[in-house]
Amino acid sequence: MTNIFDVAKKANVSKSTVSRVFSGSRHVSEKSRQKIIAAADELGYVPNVLARQMRQQKTNIIGFVATSYYPAVGSLLSYITHIAEEKGYSINVYFTKDKEQELNVLNYLKLHVLDGLFLVSTRNGWNTIKGFAKYGPISTWRRIDSCSIYSSYIDHYPLYKQILLYIENTYEVDSIGHILNDRKKSNTKARIKAINEFEHDYPCTDNDWQLYFPEQGGAGKQAALTYLKTTNPPKAVLAYSDYVAADFISTLREHKVNVPRDVKVFGFDNSDFGKYMNISTVDTYLEIQAINCINNIISRLENKKFEEIKITPKLIIRTTC
Repeated sequence: MTNIFDVAKKANVSKSTVSRVFSGSRHVSEKSRQKIIAAADELGYVPNVLARQMRQQKTNIIGFVATSYYPAVGSLLSYITHIAEEKGYSINVYFTKDKEQELNVLNYLKLHVLDGLFLVSTRNGWNTIKGFAKYGPISTWRRIDSCSIYSSYIDHYPLYKQILLYIENTYEVDSIGHILNDRKKSNTKARIKAINEFEHDYPCTDNDWQLYFPEQGGAGKQAALTYLKTTNPPKAVLAYSDYVAADFISTLREHKVNVPRDVKVFGFDNSDFGKYMNISTVDTYLEIQAINCINNIISRLENKKFEEIKITPKLIIRTTC
């Protein structure tokens, strides 16, 4: 039977280095990690961590994977950790800086270092990630239609169009601006679809002021600085999250722009930032999304029926912004 010494010999590393890789330690070089994973895969080695779990053949550890930190990530982590602990599971958190690091975490699922994965955001394409679903349950709050990966996503298209129609019917504005996420993301594509349909129905309202940001950090401030340099800027602006909207509003106010008199600002997700700054937004019930995702993972691990909680988002109108 293949053991840890065989893997160490095959990879030309020490037994302790192999042990650190299988325990999820980050104190191993990427080159050594890849060699060890490749050697274990070739030899068909299953880490001893499974033996320590005896008959259950489980580690009771679920991976939480994100590419960066922003407020929604903290909220998701809080919700998921609380639920997992109640059901006897712990959470390992991974922030990946590139595709290679993310593949390392996915390989932890393959090597049974982790029982399941919750993906907040991804570096690799979904087709690559789907290949690891056979090794354990994977869930996400991102929009993906897949038989192998569970998604508790919210369709942003009707919600975004609802905000646009609300602005059109409530305020006398001839232009609407948009602070959007990465063009390649499904939610951004859904919002662009809503904008295009809205423009067709209301051609007199200008929607050309559009900015795209891959990450939330700094997006609101950069958008505000661009807004301040814009001739005849839009009188209403929609941001893809409350955090970005709050940063946008704060920066404008630092430059003496009156919000909401000079510009109406809308957020998206009804986070604490939206509540504290009284921003009009859409409640996507992030907590329920998290509950659905973690319960799906645990239900599949324990061969129990998964009962999804239905989510009905709603538009929340506040007056200050």
